[in-house]
Amino acid sequence: MNHVLVLEGSPRKGNTSAVTDWVLAGMGKGNKVTRVKLCELDIHPCQACLACTKTKGAPGCAQGDDMTELYDKMIDADLVLWTSPIYCWSVTARVKSALERCFALLTGEGLLKGSKWALVLTAGGDAFDGADLAVQVFARFSRYAGIEYLGQHVAAPCPDGAKLAASAALRSSARGFGKELAKALRAK
Repeated sequence: MNHVLVLEGSPRKGNTSAVTDWVLAGMGKGNKVTRVKLCELDIHPCQACLACTKTKGAPGCAQGDDMTELYDKMIDADLVLWTSPIYCWSVTARVKSALERCFALLTGEGLLKGSKWALVLTAGGDAFDGADLAVQVFARFSRYAGIEYLGQHVAAPCPDGAKLAASAALRSSARGFGKELAKALRAK
């Protein structure tokens, strides 16, 4: 059984949550899924104090907020699935803060090396209205950290509410991405 950690960047249960549900459905049964709403956690921005660089074998972040517990979950997960709507041409501030704080996992022994990450984004405009920039950030971070980046699913343009629920094409595409993720996890 694979452990999938979903880090949800949306402050509400809306489009991004629905698309994430479809991706998870596409992955099939038999996975342990832990969903964490980042907006419900107390995660401070990185202070660039570099305390984390002085610790080997553990994150070593000096802040002592909710990110401490999240570090352990990220290290233990078989897949970290980051999800976010696109706000102002990027991921939400909560996702960005959590991502920046992952620097504490890169120092010393590289605690993320070999882990698997993927990304689910929703955007009101087309995929090049910020989703492309968010994808670059995650792909580059993954490459730098030695993370196996399994790709992204971008639902764009993503309609609201009933129109999203009625969109067979968006649902099928999201489930297809979930199947790709499941295949990649089986190949480990």
